[in-house]
Amino acid sequence: MAKAARVLIIALLGAFLPAAARALDHPAVAATRAGGSLRVDGVLDEPDWARAEPITDFRLIFNREGEVPAESTEVRVLFDDGRIYFGLRCANRTPGAIRASLTPRDQNLDDDNVAVHLDTYHDRRRAYVFVVNPYGVQADGILTGTEPDFDWDGVWDAECTRDAQGWSAEIAVPLRTLRFSERGDGVWGLWIRRQVTKKDEVCSWPLWKLSVAGDIMLQGGDLTGLTGLKGGGGLEAQPYVASTRSDTRGWSDSRNSLTDWSRDSRSDAGLDLKVAPSGTLAANLTFNPDYSQVEADALQIDVNRRYALYYPEKRPFFLEGAEIFATPLGLVYTRRMADPLAGGKLTGRAGRWRLGALALWDDGGGSTAGIGGGPSSGGPSPEGAFAITRAAVDVGEGSGFGLLATAHYSRWPRGVIFTADANPQTAPDQGYNLVLAGDARLRLSRTTIFTGQVATSSTVTDSVANFSPPPTARFSDLAYDATLAYTDGIRDLKLFQQYFGPDFRAETGFIKRTDTRKSGINSDFYVRPQNAWLRSWEPILNGYVIHDRAGRIQEWWVSPMVDWKLQKQFRVHTMYERSMERWISRDYRQNRYILELESSTLRAIALSAEMEVGEGIYYGPSDSASFLGWTEEYRYQATLRPSPRLTAELTANQNRFSRGRGRGVLYDVWVLGARTTYQFTRRLYARVYPQVDTEAEHVDLDALLGYVIQPGSVLYAGVNADVDRFNGHRYSTGRTFFLKASYRFLR
Repeated sequence: MAKAARVLIIALLGAFLPAAARALDHPAVAATRAGGSLRVDGVLDEPDWARAEPITDFRLIFNREGEVPAESTEVRVLFDDGRIYFGLRCANRTPGAIRASLTPRDQNLDDDNVAVHLDTYHDRRRAYVFVVNPYGVQADGILTGTEPDFDWDGVWDAECTRDAQGWSAEIAVPLRTLRFSERGDGVWGLWIRRQVTKKDEVCSWPLWKLSVAGDIMLQGGDLTGLTGLKGGGGLEAQPYVASTRSDTRGWSDSRNSLTDWSRDSRSDAGLDLKVAPSGTLAANLTFNPDYSQVEADALQIDVNRRYALYYPEKRPFFLEGAEIFATPLGLVYTRRMADPLAGGKLTGRAGRWRLGALALWDDGGGSTAGIGGGPSSGGPSPEGAFAITRAAVDVGEGSGFGLLATAHYSRWPRGVIFTADANPQTAPDQGYNLVLAGDARLRLSRTTIFTGQVATSSTVTDSVANFSPPPTARFSDLAYDATLAYTDGIRDLKLFQQYFGPDFRAETGFIKRTDTRKSGINSDFYVRPQNAWLRSWEPILNGYVIHDRAGRIQEWWVSPMVDWKLQKQFRVHTMYERSMERWISRDYRQNRYILELESSTLRAIALSAEMEVGEGIYYGPSDSASFLGWTEEYRYQATLRPSPRLTAELTANQNRFSRGRGRGVLYDVWVLGARTTYQFTRRLYARVYPQVDTEAEHVDLDALLGYVIQPGSVLYAGVNADVDRFNGHRYSTGRTFFLKASYRFLR
């Protein structure tokens, strides 16, 4: 089957290669140089706004594609030597129909909003995203492909005003926040998206069509007239000071009581620097970074799992230019760098080349689970150095090639002893892991795109689990990914194959499983009746098969499903799964049934529920300890907005496993969370986030008071508390109090 899949992909490539993808048509609008000063107050009353060319031809996307939306939108663009401005007028003629809240930054995406996508390199691949809601709450990020990443934070201004006919907004983005070529022709890419939640409408300029494959910005418009702009040369310095006091205690089995409190107080300081040597490049340096202000990870259920847990990156240093390092095989997962001491990063563009380089010394402590082949305990990593470099070149619209190299040098403290089979051995003093990879993205036609990546790794082991291979073993292997995707607005088809050799290892990446060749197909079909109750329904058929290197089937999975989008912001997803999975030396066949429900009809509450029931494997350490049982997973979420200032996100996840349906429960685990935020002003907020894990019998409580002047200029005061259960009673086992202040100096 694997050979047949490769032959099919090659045949399809051969069929499409002779016809190069034609360039798309792009409507244009001119930016106007401002003649006077502009006050960013949400009132478009300066004379320059009247001189600017209006953008008004917004059209609905997704549903009723191409039709005129119920509410009109008008956008104008101005610029001067220091900033680019967007003036927006959003009609909303129904009283009380504006849906928006005063929320923390980046949490306004469920509100009415307008998003400006600015492709400063005019490469139709990457764009800055600036979002504002009717309360002036900002969100920003980087768009690559079809999904924006809102982890990036820039410094820019926005103000809004509301009235009986709708709302207005002014956005001012400093040129120093952007990266662009000073030698360009004065043309940037522009795509504007407006969301009106009450009417369940999304519109854009220019019209974005589902029938065109590739990145969103391929269909963006041209923003002309941006000549004489200067970028780069700026310096940003962000020092911080932090003070922390931690009290911890545990349980002593020998004493059958709690241990004494252990107290640790410390003060810390660090510095982040950012230098822009040109308008297209940015260099970041960090010294002793502190991430106490980063929101705590949501607890995840970690019982009877075959694969490692994945956690998203939230730390600012790693988020700058993160999209440059993203490739199909997932070879860069910066959460491996758990405790950085110092590091530097260069990201940006030189001509048609997108460049990225990162070097960092890490004091260790990160998880080694999911790094790939070879010995790995899944425990904490040693101290060591990380280095990552990436270069990619654009070829035509939507095509390009790239190279990636990663390295990890690790050093165990001398004298560390590991024990396996009652045979103590000393860990190797040092080890390394190198990965080299090449990737390609080819837009073969208006509807078809091919992406692929090939990688090789070379490793000297630096972590030990079972001494097979022995601690000083050297090994290497290959990995690749190939995907052919077709879309025409009605049908989506994707053929893919991904391979990880048994000894492939990426200590900078995240790999679920090695010794696998996964071949599969995803196919969707869109039907849009647009009647009184149903907007669209989408039959889907997905499937894959996994072989090992010897060609033996390890797993297969096939799933027919239907996605239903109803009127009034209601969604239903129905799904059936039939699969086979090999665990140790036995094959287990499973049937599962899945139902998902989502509703945001009411402004004050949004609800979602997901239920998955059916047969599942109990992953025991041996064949005799493993068996096919009955698994149930339930995930519930409610977002409550009783007032524009208060938002509560309630989550409840349950995982229950039984020997049979309705009998012999082995475990029944709940993870509960309630993240509640009160926004006093756009800058000042308070957040409380309690979480409960019933399997670990652990309660985690995070509370934070934050004052955010702008990204990087903040004052935080917080407390973290832990409660654990011992001997049938709950005890406080940890409490941490912290203060942090930082300021972002711009020169």
